Amino acid sequence: MVQSPGKQSVQSITRAFAILEAIADAQRDLGVTEIAERCALPLATVHRILHTLIAGGYALRTAKRTYTLGPRLIPLSRYAGGVLGIALRPMLTELVSKVDESASVAILDQDFARYISHVPSEHQMRVFAQIGNQVSLHSTGVGKAMLSTFTDDDVRAILHRSGMRKLTPATITDPDELIAELALIRERGYAFDEGEHSVGVRCVAVPIKGPYQLAVSVSAPESRMSVEMATESVVPLLFDLARKIQISIEELEAQAE
Repeated sequence: MVQSPGKQSVQSITRAFAILEAIADAQRDLGVTEIAERCALPLATVHRILHTLIAGGYALRTAKRTYTLGPRLIPLSRYAGGVLGIALRPMLTELVSKVDESASVAILDQDFARYISHVPSEHQMRVFAQIGNQVSLHSTGVGKAMLSTFTDDDVRAILHRSGMRKLTPATITDPDELIAELALIRERGYAFDEGEHSVGVRCVAVPIKGPYQLAVSVSAPESRMSVEMATESVVPLLFDLARKIQISIEELEAQAE
């Protein structure tokens, strides 16, 4: 439902954002009637605003006469992610000082994960994630951590759209096998990438609760970070950092209201 705009608000803009948020929250295409019901707006108003959003590339009309988010939102989401990544960098730096390995934060971008913040370790041989790089969900620690927050049906839909490209001999390419692993990830709260994205690299990651689909990870050569070390020493620190990031985002949003 659209909240009453303040004195300085422009009603049509407020309603346009409400429509975009309704589609995003549904995580699927919506018909105009359903959008109107979710936003508590007249059908004629929704039609008019959708027409404007489509003209600008912020919404798309599908062959089924439903509506989905448009491609013009992608660069905006990347910019917002970049700003958030800068804000999170001090926290990642503190984590790296404790684990002596590289740490990253990624955000869900369509059906992939995109790195928005990264702090490398000081080792000569280290794992480096380029900020802005897009990686597969099925083959990375951050990606599997994000997927664990979805239902199995949603995961299958995502995998159907994105595919499960085999990047290394260890990459999981069977949806059923990945679904089974996600059940374990949900139970224990963290995900592993065992050389599935890059040969010889181990990554452990946890999802971050909140309005954004985020995950934080630590990556290192397999020879330097064993499963036992990651589980006993790194995971507790990741849990702690994920909670701090969640609180920080909540505080930022409260300040913006």
